[in-house]
Amino acid sequence: MRIGFFTDTFLPQRNGVVTSLLSSGAELSRRGHEVFIFCPKSNVKESRGMTVYSYPAVTFRPYPEFRIAVPQGRDKVPKLDIVHTHSPFTMGFFGWRVAKLQEIPRVSTFHTLLPEYVSYVSRLGKVILEPVTWEFCRTFYNKHRKLIALSKTLKKTLHDRGIKKPIEVIPNGIDTKFFRPFDRKKARKKLGLNGERIFLSLGRLGHEKSVDVAIRAFENVDAKLVIAGRGPAEQKLKKLTKKLGLRDKVVFRGFVSEKLKPLYYSAADALIIASETETQGLVVVEAMGCGTPVIGSNSKAIPEIVRDGKNGYLFRPGDVENLAEKIEMFDLSDRMIKNAIKTSKNYSIEKCATKLEKFYQSL
Repeated sequence: MRIGFFTDTFLPQRNGVVTSLLSSGAELSRRGHEVFIFCPKSNVKESRGMTVYSYPAVTFRPYPEFRIAVPQGRDKVPKLDIVHTHSPFTMGFFGWRVAKLQEIPRVSTFHTLLPEYVSYVSRLGKVILEPVTWEFCRTFYNKHRKLIALSKTLKKTLHDRGIKKPIEVIPNGIDTKFFRPFDRKKARKKLGLNGERIFLSLGRLGHEKSVDVAIRAFENVDAKLVIAGRGPAEQKLKKLTKKLGLRDKVVFRGFVSEKLKPLYYSAADALIIASETETQGLVVVEAMGCGTPVIGSNSKAIPEIVRDGKNGYLFRPGDVENLAEKIEMFDLSDRMIKNAIKTSKNYSIEKCATKLEKFYQSL
């Protein structure tokens, strides 16, 4: 098959959408399919067997890390068998147009709960922008033949919000050969991390990720929190750390390259994810692949992966004291490590790509 991925975010930007595109696209290419990526301006022309077509773009001022593409020229688009959009903005609508012109099926993956993000863009978010954004999502996604949700929770949310098209649950997969356990002591030594109990927050530092909840939990906890990542909330989080007098407990490591992620996961007693907006939580699966249990917010898709007391713990969303209790009681055991690794196997890129192939073939 000749598959076109249309996305409003791609390299050099790093986030869950980009990671999923790279891993699923590479696996589909390995299986003999031709995968093309259409995205905002990028210096990348080819990646992991995929051909990249990029278009002029402008910065989205409320969220500077995102760029809005301005697609131009039908002649740049090769003949495709399937259009697969990964976002509902300019490249998503461009995918619509290509599918219509080439008379081929168009499908879409719902990666991000945009209506819950708009409150971080404007004070009018909850009151005005959230219902408007849901109406926008209904218009966009109901124009596709079929949809992909990353979790059962997300599928239900989409149906409840009036998105009527058939929805298949296909999570983003991980390379379980890459995300594998390393010796914890050696990983800490290599990364220069000291302390008996080390917990990790890894990923883009967006306001919606609620990393501030994790920081506040360490006020009365005898442990260290390592924050690895960059994003628009970074300075705000550093100011909070200073204000609370936690600079000895909370360490910012900045951007972490893909090749170092398994070391960071392996060095931690547990990953902490306080986000209440996760449609899957790819970092949860990556951490578990490295034998690292997860302390996660009991919200959205996270409880589908984190089994309380088995491969991690769940805490009440936004509840700093409850999170602190879970950190204090956390005791890393061989049983929990084995359960975490076992869970990650269900999300291998091989299994997820097979589901995606069958989904395409059903069209």
